[in-house]
Amino acid sequence: MSLTLFFQKLMEIKQVIKSVSLLGVLILFCFNTFAQSVNRIEIPTRGDDQSFQVISLGEEGILLLTKTGKLTFNVTKLDANFQQAWSANGELEENQSIVDFYKDGRDVYFLFSKYNSDLYQIFKISTGIGIIQKFFFENIRRFEISEFKVHNDVAYMAGLVKEEPVLLSINFNRMQPRILAGGIKGTANISSIDFDVENDLLIVSYSVKKGRSSYMAVKRINPNGKIVEQLTVEPEEDYGLLTGKLFSLEDGTQLMIGNYGYKGYQSNGGPMSQGLYISKVDGETPEYLKLHSFTDFKNFFNFLPQKQQEKIERKIKKKKDRGDELKLNYRVLVHDIIKKDNQYILVAEVFYPEFRNNNVYGTPYYGNMWGNPFGYGYGGYNSLYMMRYSRYLGLNSWAWNPWMYSNYGNNSQQFDGFRYTHAIVAGFDLNGKLMWDNSFSFDNVKTMELKEKVKIKTEGDEITLVYSNKGKLISKIVKGNDVVEGVKSIDISSQKEGDKIRDTATDDIEYWYKDYYLAWGYQRIANKTEGTRRVFYLNKISF
Repeated sequence: MSLTLFFQKLMEIKQVIKSVSLLGVLILFCFNTFAQSVNRIEIPTRGDDQSFQVISLGEEGILLLTKTGKLTFNVTKLDANFQQAWSANGELEENQSIVDFYKDGRDVYFLFSKYNSDLYQIFKISTGIGIIQKFFFENIRRFEISEFKVHNDVAYMAGLVKEEPVLLSINFNRMQPRILAGGIKGTANISSIDFDVENDLLIVSYSVKKGRSSYMAVKRINPNGKIVEQLTVEPEEDYGLLTGKLFSLEDGTQLMIGNYGYKGYQSNGGPMSQGLYISKVDGETPEYLKLHSFTDFKNFFNFLPQKQQEKIERKIKKKKDRGDELKLNYRVLVHDIIKKDNQYILVAEVFYPEFRNNNVYGTPYYGNMWGNPFGYGYGGYNSLYMMRYSRYLGLNSWAWNPWMYSNYGNNSQQFDGFRYTHAIVAGFDLNGKLMWDNSFSFDNVKTMELKEKVKIKTEGDEITLVYSNKGKLISKIVKGNDVVEGVKSIDISSQKEGDKIRDTATDDIEYWYKDYYLAWGYQRIANKTEGTRRVFYLNKISF
């Protein structure tokens, strides 16, 4: 059954019987006093070649991208009540998989390619009326993409070619790739690309390693590809900036956020992160650069057992009394920064990669839809997730290099996922000073793809933090350094009589609009009367 026909049948069933159908859609139920599922929809999944990707459109609803076959896909827009607004089909080249997508206003762009190929396709989807435009172009061979964005009908792609950073632009009217912005001395990696809409400039940030120094560089480029301004963000002599991400806020403020460490102080070949930094980079030189060690956070170590927490706090105090600092080693995934009232709110998640011994030649097979949407065609399972990890740390030798752990050939180290320990949420004043912080511990969370797990909603001075894992939603409410409501957990259940959920995989959650969150993922459900079914579910949840 096609996705379009499925939704047509859904509306017919609702009009006639107004109850739960055999396909199990639109279920109304309550979890408990703090969270309520308003709507639920289930889409039966037929096998390994079908997968889904969800893109939130706020109050307008969602886009649901479905790979319907090896050479076909479907895009369906659902409104905020999961009613179909439109549906459209598209065709792919053989063995192509999604590389990335980007949402720009009312348009969404999907980038498709296949591993070790220079043929790419971009699909432009108008979310208002569902028109699909397709663009072909040939890219540089062995281009390892780390970022994809679109502005004014020009696509920008950042990545590496033979371990050298490359920035490309593709004008949709000409479809001829153009190389932009070279000339970085040392080992460099493009960390992020953004847009200065007011001045019509592309802003590119680089993480750079030169000798023992590591710092960030920013270039501003006009539509003709000319560099009109560049600056560097460098810390004091003893420190190095390990990662960085540039954020352009609505008021025109540009902030560089990332993690830093002590210069030359590394463990197992990887950078040791001491804390977070924030820098305002609006002009020709940074207005400020503030370093915040995790040892200065009030709640950073709350994820540890009480005895370990007390032990590390004693070590921190002992070091500070001697005029020194306890050296730390954390990897941090930084979220987009939020400006609210007169402060910047930042969420970051602490994680580490896990490995297992593997003495078998070749790449193991990990299965079907219970993984990343659109399969693992782009470079194989392990290399796909390593490529996603490269967006965080880059593919150069000075950072922790995921490719050194490739599972091809006789390699005893097999990548086995990212383990999350806890998330931190902190508030900074407009001059980058740390005002407050709080934390949210993860309960046995590990994913194969490095992605943001915690989603937040701000209401007044209170911040609600939520994440999903293995069919459960876990939440916590904080206010500055204080906890308003402790950790609570609820099950995402089908609520159909006789159902028993056997597996939940690749579950995700996102703040949607107003008081609503959107949760989705895959479930295998057993029912004594109806047998076993595999579904992709969407839940609209009110907090």
